[in-house]
Amino acid sequence: MTKVALVGRVGGLAVALGIGLAIGYGTCAEASAAPVDSTDSSARVAAHSAPRRASAGATARVAARMSPRSATPAASTTVQQASSPSPQTSVVPTRRAAVASGISAPRAPLKAAAITFPWCDPRGRQITIYKSTHFAIPNNFGFFIKQTVGTGTFTTNTAYDLGDSDQYDWNKFTGIAFTPLEPDRDSAMVGWRYNLTTQEFEIAPFYNVDKVRILPNENPLSPGYEVISVPAGETFEFNVDYTGVTLSYGGRTVFKPYPTGLVPNVWTAARVSGWFGGNRAAPRTVSYFIHFN
Repeated sequence: MTKVALVGRVGGLAVALGIGLAIGYGTCAEASAAPVDSTDSSARVAAHSAPRRASAGATARVAARMSPRSATPAASTTVQQASSPSPQTSVVPTRRAAVASGISAPRAPLKAAAITFPWCDPRGRQITIYKSTHFAIPNNFGFFIKQTVGTGTFTTNTAYDLGDSDQYDWNKFTGIAFTPLEPDRDSAMVGWRYNLTTQEFEIAPFYNVDKVRILPNENPLSPGYEVISVPAGETFEFNVDYTGVTLSYGGRTVFKPYPTGLVPNVWTAARVSGWFGGNRAAPRTVSYFIHFN
């Protein structure tokens, strides 16, 4: 490979890396083009398209620099008068003159153009559970967790139909497990499922104590009813800490304290990632959004 070719390839690689970094570091703020003032824009276009003519003042200054040093006072006075026009014969700058003569109508202002990156969705990180699996991707695992707080959003892509009574099983959204290798042994979690009748999603506190499930109160006539319905596209709030599970949506809040026998331990505490089921795997690929504060 010749030296010229090697330099060319290295230069191309550097440009590619620079573009990649620029895109990657676009971060979550929307990249937008600010509206452009039509008058100012027209002035710039006309100024570049119009012939460049020297003003009287500029001509006089050039003449003064080119005149011999032995010029008489009278000549100097003449130059000064030319470079300082009187108010009656003021010299209009070429750029502004070009605006008046070269542009008949100003252009419409440009609309702000926005670019939203997929990883910057305001609803949070998209979680996907593929058909015939249980696991949520990506994994939201973490160690020494004292609190898991944030928001969740289900969409029409989260709905599913198992075709039997397993539809009423609770899936796991997030939470804290105190036996990391066995999240279903001792844990405090946010449960969720899809209600085919109401066509809305339901969320509720869910516990495991030594692999015994502590289910939420699902009796709507009970004063301790612990299920909240959330329509697709709406955002709910969750908070799982060492006192209990708190869920909020639409002006309603449910809090369920730790049941007897579940003792928090920060040294084994781990954040629980999403899980479909119950005993059934996802009948179709489903996805939702989660945002951790």
